[in-house]
Amino acid sequence: MSISLDQQIGQLIIAGFRGKTIEKDSDIVNYINKYNIGGVILYDEDLAIGGPGTRNIESPLQVKNLIGQLQEVANNTLLISVDQEGGEVHRLRSDYGFDETPSWNHIGLLNNQLMTQQFSKTMANTLSHLGINLNFAPVLDLDHGEGSVISDSKRAFSSDPKTVKENSKIFIDQHKEHGVITCGKHFPGLGSASGDTHEGFTDISETWSVKDLLPFDEMIRDGDLDMVMISHAFDKNLDPVYPSSLSKIIINDMLRNDLGFNGPVICDDPSMRAISDHYNLKDTFELMLNAGVDLFCLGNNLIFEPDYIPKAIKAMKDLVVTKKISEERIAISIERINTIKKRYNINER
Repeated sequence: MSISLDQQIGQLIIAGFRGKTIEKDSDIVNYINKYNIGGVILYDEDLAIGGPGTRNIESPLQVKNLIGQLQEVANNTLLISVDQEGGEVHRLRSDYGFDETPSWNHIGLLNNQLMTQQFSKTMANTLSHLGINLNFAPVLDLDHGEGSVISDSKRAFSSDPKTVKENSKIFIDQHKEHGVITCGKHFPGLGSASGDTHEGFTDISETWSVKDLLPFDEMIRDGDLDMVMISHAFDKNLDPVYPSSLSKIIINDMLRNDLGFNGPVICDDPSMRAISDHYNLKDTFELMLNAGVDLFCLGNNLIFEPDYIPKAIKAMKDLVVTKKISEERIAISIERINTIKKRYNINER
């Protein structure tokens, strides 16, 4: 069955939305039906409104029902995604009736592979039971100690690449057993960053080293990574012009050609100010697509824009119509996404 260009582009989008239930006239239902979007991302807090439980998550039963509603209206099985790292970055909190989840850093301090396995198994089981099939974890960034945003928020497992790699493999394998796709982040390594890409331009030129790359390198070599998330950090030694998520040198040359990664590449949300303060939406998509990004996480939560998803699809469509991006380039991304979905039996209907 042939699908429109809008619907082809829609397959590259994971959309954030408001609501703990959906109705026939909900925006997200319109995006699923009209644009054939690839998936959604769930948040517990709506940052524009403020406060816990203001976005998509209220209780285990409510989340399970919401996911069921979303899949029911979709022609193709959706990617249902969440940031469930543990600690500060977890959406399924005990406040809503879920099990308390320690931080990735806490598990790292224990440095006990049986504990890592139990932590990962419990998390993956929870996600699978709800119908969540994509977890934006594990964090492969190294622990650079106090002063690093990743370390200060207890998101890094260890400063030792081998330890990070071994425990991340356990985490990924447990998710695989439960049918949940994982995503290693934030390539090429965000552990040394003292600035936050959510809030503005972040330069790691003086702090990043090849050591930060090692967990990614080794896990790609071993075939462990399903998906890779690219950071928005800038390193003039890797690319003197563009931050990582816009960089053909970092994504195409380094990640794909040098390290040999052939799975889907997803960008951190382009509305983060490290990108949005410096590039308009159309330029962002042009650079990202030409650099090799396949999936776009458009959470629409840092600043809520009612028409963010239609605007994004129009921007990408204009790029194809004006021949700045080829239809073949879109098709390559769709193929990468479908390959990982098939591997996890997340099939077309």
